Amino acid sequence: MTSLTSGQRENLAKMMDEREPVLREEIRDGLRRMRVEGYDELLSGTSDAGDESLASLVTDINNADTKRDAVELQDIFAARARMADGTYGICIDCDVAIPYERLQAYPTAKRCLACQQVHEAKRAQR
Repeated sequence: MTSLTSGQRENLAKMMDEREPVLREEIRDGLRRMRVEGYDELLSGTSDAGDESLASLVTDINNADTKRDAVELQDIFAARARMADGTYGICIDCDVAIPYERLQAYPTAKRCLACQQVHEAKRAQR
């Protein structure tokens, strides 16, 4: 079980509650930008290869930002589910309590720092 106090859990839940509407708005704005500043519109009136490259880059950045925000929103939902089932604050890999300080910095953390580093190292090798 987690070693978090009820006050700590409430504080972390509040942090996620405050972040969720910000993410929703950023996702809406990103989707709106994709519609308004679509690749073809960014290219309108240009025929230069450099302009095409820049338009592609802007589109990719907008898409990446929106995807990152959507993943963070999904992480909030998953963290809330872990709170509900009593597994929040417990590393999914080693079952050790995740320190409160880590959760304050990253409320949706599902791994302790050591396991997260191993996880990222494995992903980097792929």
